[in-house]
Amino acid sequence: MKYLALRRAILQFGADGGPGIVHGVTDPNFTTLIIQSSNFDDRVLLDGARCQASDLVILPPGCHFTFVRSGHVEWVAWSLPREESIATKILPAVTSQAPPKTAKHLVRLPERIASRLIEASRQALRSISDSAPADRPVIAWETELALMDELAYVWDNRASEVLLPNNYTVGSERIVLEALEFVRKNPESIIHIKDIVKATKVEYRTLLRAFERYLGFSPKHYLKLRQLNLVYHEIRHMGSAGRLVDILVAHGVTEFGRFAGRYRWLFGELPSEAHRRSSALRPDKSL
Repeated sequence: MKYLALRRAILQFGADGGPGIVHGVTDPNFTTLIIQSSNFDDRVLLDGARCQASDLVILPPGCHFTFVRSGHVEWVAWSLPREESIATKILPAVTSQAPPKTAKHLVRLPERIASRLIEASRQALRSISDSAPADRPVIAWETELALMDELAYVWDNRASEVLLPNNYTVGSERIVLEALEFVRKNPESIIHIKDIVKATKVEYRTLLRAFERYLGFSPKHYLKLRQLNLVYHEIRHMGSAGRLVDILVAHGVTEFGRFAGRYRWLFGELPSEAHRRSSALRPDKSL
């Protein structure tokens, strides 16, 4: 991830690979805007809504969000102080229609407008990176003003917009957020469907419908993704300090062959290959 602090605004460039879920809450002092800088339609869901490559996501301060991605995605994000003029311009329509913790905008841009915004952001990064340290405060100020003008232009030329969650997903939001919060508070635990059912206080059929509406897949698929990612991070951090079979068992893996196939599909290599590579990179503690 590349991080660029201007005068007040913050600009970030990032990339995420493979299927995964990102759930969080935005900073209470900033309005957050996100757009793909890769060109993939329907690879990202925001609260159950499919995002096109030219969609701009607007998240108010202190807003819960859940992104689900089905593959590699590159993105650009802007964090704007909530008192910034463009931030105050785009927020009233959001906060007047739904609670700030849930309301988001999904704004569809014409492709040329989206491309122009992404290029302006990349140019801002180049301008700061190529400048002499003594000149950077002035350039950062000028760059931020230019970006705010660009965002205002984008807002005035948007093609359409929708408010999230919509009528189809709003009833599912509480259930899904409670489930994700329960999982977040138990990062090392082996979690089963019955645990989530108990935590959310709903029947499994209701839980299933909520997940499929809000995330686009079942809670069982979510737990499999969670298990795969936990093993992936464990292998990367443990290396030769832990046997692969012990890592798998610790995360509740019982069908090693089937798990290995899923792992290769998600991360491009077998768990055994990843473990050997991680072990080779780990410093020898005996030296």
